[in-house]
Formats: sequence, C-alpha cells, structure tokens
Amino acid sequence: MLAAIVKEFRLLSRDLHGIAVLFIMPMLFMFIMSVALSQRDDFNQNTKIALVGESSNLLNSQLIAILGNQENMNVDFFDIADKDHAKAKLIEGNYDFLLINPNQNTENLSNESPLALLTLAGIDQLRLMNLQTIIQKSYLQLRLKDIFSTPNHDSSVMDENSIELKRQQQLDNYLSGKIITEEFINVEGTNVVKPSSVQQSVPAWLIFGMFFIMIPLSNVMTCEKQTNTIIRLRLAKSSAFSLLIAKLLPYFLINQLQFIGMILLGIYILPLINITGFVLEGAYWNYALLSIAISLSALGYALLVSVLAKSAEHAVVLGGGGNIIMAALGGIMVPSYMMPETMQIICLISPMSWALKGFHNLLLDQYDFVQILPQWLSLIGFALIFLLLAGIIYYRQLNNKHL
Repeated sequence: MLAAIVKEFRLLSRDLHGIAVLFIMPMLFMFIMSVALSQRDDFNQNTKIALVGESSNLLNSQLIAILGNQENMNVDFFDIADKDHAKAKLIEGNYDFLLINPNQNTENLSNESPLALLTLAGIDQLRLMNLQTIIQKSYLQLRLKDIFSTPNHDSSVMDENSIELKRQQQLDNYLSGKIITEEFINVEGTNVVKPSSVQQSVPAWLIFGMFFIMIPLSNVMTCEKQTNTIIRLRLAKSSAFSLLIAKLLPYFLINQLQFIGMILLGIYILPLINITGFVLEGAYWNYALLSIAISLSALGYALLVSVLAKSAEHAVVLGGGGNIIMAALGGIMVPSYMMPETMQIICLISPMSWALKGFHNLLLDQYDFVQILPQWLSLIGFALIFLLLAGIIYYRQLNNKHL
C-alpha cells in the first residue's frame, strides 16, 4: 500500500507543470471572477444622465435634485431646444442616458406625456431596468406630491369625498399608462429595436467556442510527435510552411461552420423552444470578415499551444485554461460593463474582448466595417504574431534531428 502511494507521488513529480496548472489556473480564475463581479449589484456606478426639458418646468429641477442625491449618479440639464446637442453628447459617450421630459409644465395627469429614456443599444439591460425604476419612483413621488398639494378649484361645489374620488380615478388612469418609455439608438442617432439577451449572449459563446478549436488541433499535433510522424515529415523534406497551411485550413473551415451553425441555431432553433430568436443586423460580409479574424486568432493561439505542449493532456490543460482566462477577462462570462473601471482596462488585453466588442458593435450599434477596423486589426495582429511564433517553433522541431 505504502509502495503504491509512493509510486503515485513519483509519477506526479514527473508532471510538475500539470500540477502547477491545477493550482494556478483555478486561483487565477477565482481572482479574475471575484474582481469582475465585485460591483455586480452596483448598477448605477458612474451613471451620467442628461435631462432634457423645459427650463420653466419646476419638476425638472426637482427631479435633478432627487437623482443627483443617488450614489454615483450625475445629472446635467439641457433645455428642450438643445435636445439634438444632448443626443450628440450621448452618442459621443459623454452621457450614458438621455432623459427627455416633453411636458411644458406641471400639467394635469390626464394630459401628461410619458418621459423618454434614450440610450445606446449596447447598454446593460439590468442597469437600464434599475435606472428606469429609480426615475419612475422619483418622478411619481414629485407628481403625486404636486397633485395632492394643489388646491381643487371645484371644492365649492363638490364635497370632500367626490374630490378624493376624482383624484383617485385620475391617478389610476395615470398609473395604468406608460410613465417612462425606453428608446435605443445607434451611433448614427437612428432608432433601433431593443436588443434581446440572445443578441448579447450568442456572440459571446460563439467566440468562446471558436477558440476551443485548440483541442482537436493539439490532439493531432501531439499525435504526430508520439507516433514519429514528424520524423517521417522531416525525412520527406516537407516544407514547414506548406505543412502548417495544409494543417490549419481544415480547422479554419470548421471554425466558419461553427460561426454559421451558432447563428443559424439562434435564428431558427431558439424560437422553437419559446426563446426570442437571434437577429443578424447589418451586412453579412461584415460578419464574414470578422469571423475570419476571430478564426485566425483562435488558430494562432491553438497552434502555439500545440507546438509547445509535450502531450495532449498538457495542451488541453494549458490551452483550455488559457481560453477560460481569456473568456473571463474578455467579457464572455461577465459583461465588461459590469466590471470595475480598472478591470475594464485589463480586459483590453484579451483577444476575445476585441472580438466581442467588434461583434456587438456590428450587431447592436449597427456599425459598418470601417468602424470596427481597430478590433479587426487587433485580432489580425494577434493572429500573425502567434502564427509566426508557432511557425518558427514548428520549423525547429521539424529540423531537430534529436527530437
């Protein structure tokens, strides 16, 4: 029994890299997720609102005072004549939300129009819902205070019960309608359809899945080493470049099938199980170019892990762990807008973050390809660097007679 235990420890000592990964990866993942979720419930952090309305309407100044007392919420006022200027500020990113009060004064509840809350399509839906609740509660508080403090001029001919009944009916009618509406715009200022959770989640998991092309590729690469296939390739004087191109092309096509398959699943299968279907907004060729960049990045990372790993197990642990870390950093598991500002900056090192931002910009904000060029070029640059490093290592392995 003791000898068997000692034997197992000796075997484990030969795989110190694997043991280290077992400890380091979970701790790193736990740290990243803990920091990323540290402000998960603080939906109003650094929320900047532009309130547009009539300067003569006293409710606007009162509403600014109430909202301004909320923690981490800043509200600036714009006159209704400057509505377009305020909207431009929203698009430029100076504000998170644009709140429009179209009412000229404290009109009767029956004549009042609902408030309008404008924001960009990519906004966090939970944050939006939370803000709507705060605004509605604050505005209702002001309106009810105003209504019930206003003397009724018909009191001379109506008894107290009739006055109360009339007010209650007026209030019921008001509460049964929309107090605040939401509108979504893109960077061009055009109104767009409210994005569903599917629109935000499908791109994230699609990108995550494409990076796991590392598993079949690493299995093939390590199999070459273990079966001496690489020696036969060396004796055949095969070109490392041609071998890598031939090796990567099938996996590139698999990635494209993944991309298309996930989108088709979202469009056609999800509605069959009573889930809102995925809608692909914009020109298809924009998504095709983005898919190419994502695939090349995934293949570059997969190839580098594959040529460095000594076994398939090493490749799965290193590559899979690396994918999970990149996903945690890249806003796949926790949307980046829920993270602290410092964490959002750190997220920029993950290629999954670039891919997701580009996808969301095309899908939610309806950007054209030129507008996502920074993310696309970042993915291509990442792919070229990793493919070059992997190619150099593979070339040396192919020409190493002692391998």
